Amino acid sequence: MDFLLYLTPVGAEIINTIEKLKITIQENPPICKKYKDLFGYTDINKFILCTNNIKNTISPVKFYVNETVYHEAVHVAQNCKKGTLDIENPILEDRKKIDVQNSLQHNKDGYHYEVEAYYLEDKPEIVLSYLKKYCL
Repeated sequence: MDFLLYLTPVGAEIINTIEKLKITIQENPPICKKYKDLFGYTDINKFILCTNNIKNTISPVKFYVNETVYHEAVHVAQNCKKGTLDIENPILEDRKKIDVQNSLQHNKDGYHYEVEAYYLEDKPEIVLSYLKKYCL
């Protein structure tokens, strides 16, 4: 899997944790071709990275691959908890508020889930701690 080459040490630890949960990790499955603006997607059994969409859309690739891993890992932790992580007053910069709205095109009911994921996607150590707390 190409995305593994881009991971930070914390990103690699997050992926290792997700693998322990028996969640299938997929890179560039058909959903990525269907939605060119999709960088990642998570459901109960799948962790999807659309590395080609990242490479074809935005740079630096390493930054956005890791950010996507962190973001989707938040959703894994939320799935393990069976709800939001109850982060108090997550403040998003304007760019991320727009990203939340764009993400809701794919997940209409997930506003609070997406706010948490965008809030935490640049805090990988915290994401890892939530994965360990709620999933292991």
